[in-house]
Amino acid sequence: MGAALLAAAAGVIGVALGRLWDIRSEAARWRRDQETASYQRLAEAFILLYEEIRTIALTERDTNTLIEAISSTRRDKTWDNALVAVWLHGSASVVTAASLMDRTVTKLFYDAQARQHSTEDWNRARIPSADAFERFLASVRKDINLSPVSVRLFPHIPN
Repeated sequence: MGAALLAAAAGVIGVALGRLWDIRSEAARWRRDQETASYQRLAEAFILLYEEIRTIALTERDTNTLIEAISSTRRDKTWDNALVAVWLHGSASVVTAASLMDRTVTKLFYDAQARQHSTEDWNRARIPSADAFERFLASVRKDINLSPVSVRLFPHIPN
């Protein structure tokens, strides 16, 4: 009876340890999934915001179209929500890159509101934000153990 009891206890302990290991593994997978999803959401939000800012920059001044574009961009919280998710779930290096990207895109937004851009002006003004986005992507790829890529999403357009 003693051996049977020991075997049963060992089985229960084994099941408990296995379940504890499963819970720990599930938590790690959940964290990784949240982190990766937040990175993807911020990249997607950047593309949307970047295009909204481009529209504002190239739109004639003192028009209802411009006023509505600016208002719409200010009301849309997609960027802010995605940025907060990265701040909550991201690694320190990715949060740093995301914060730099936020500063450059905010500056680009205010610059786009201040004056109408020619295509050449836009191509120059957008470079810091595009570069910050590329650095964010490189930081994310490194963080999630993907190899670096040399492809640029926003290649610089020569003047």
